[in-house]
Amino acid sequence: MKIEPLTVHIGAQIKEVDLAELDEAALAEIKAALWQHQVLVFRNQTLSRDAHLDLGRCFGELHAHPALVDRSEHPEELIIKNRGKTKTVTEVWHSDVSCDPRPPSISMLRAVEVPSLGGDTLWASQYAALASLSDGLRRMLLPMRAVHENYDLSTTHPVVRLHPESGRPALYVNRGFTQYFEGMTRNESRPLLDYLVEVGSSLDISMRHRWQKDDLVMWDNRCVMHYAVHDYGDAPREMRRVTVRGEVPVGVTQ
Repeated sequence: MKIEPLTVHIGAQIKEVDLAELDEAALAEIKAALWQHQVLVFRNQTLSRDAHLDLGRCFGELHAHPALVDRSEHPEELIIKNRGKTKTVTEVWHSDVSCDPRPPSISMLRAVEVPSLGGDTLWASQYAALASLSDGLRRMLLPMRAVHENYDLSTTHPVVRLHPESGRPALYVNRGFTQYFEGMTRNESRPLLDYLVEVGSSLDISMRHRWQKDDLVMWDNRCVMHYAVHDYGDAPREMRRVTVRGEVPVGVTQ
């Protein structure tokens, strides 16, 4: 297995590995790489649906998307197809389903069909985002909590969460789900939320992936945000996503 970092802050491509045939040593190496690099890219992975689900289970209990809980067959697999730019919900910086009391930890997205042009996805390191803030702002954020809402779910999470594997603190707010800070109004919260998302999506702490068929990318929602660009018109695009149910986010003790 070869691990090739993609940027200074985030991302690595993993080569010479078959995700359908992982032994314990290879799985341990992949997990260690994920905790370090936050996003891992695997090319040429011809996974079946069952193999994709099994890969997710290697990281824990699978998460069923709240919009698909009524689907009787494999609700843990989210099928994402091109429904046109006006119906896309991915062109916003977000962490998957952070409105859940136990939001997804790991997401694994595989490319079934990709357009010939466009369709890239970006990820940004929230470790690096937090580290870029002033000492004063970081101290102010540590005790704060924010309300995340969508899909008839509403919960509060720490603004700075401690990663259970790496032990590193990460900024944990996003444009898709975070609505306001606990104890503050939406209008009072908006300027600071906008600023934190802007900092958290800076290009210099981000990576951009150009999809090929049979790519699989896995990322850690506890320390990254992502943004999927819809710049491919009506061209067919089909992605399959499996997510792992995470733990209740824990804040940083001052």
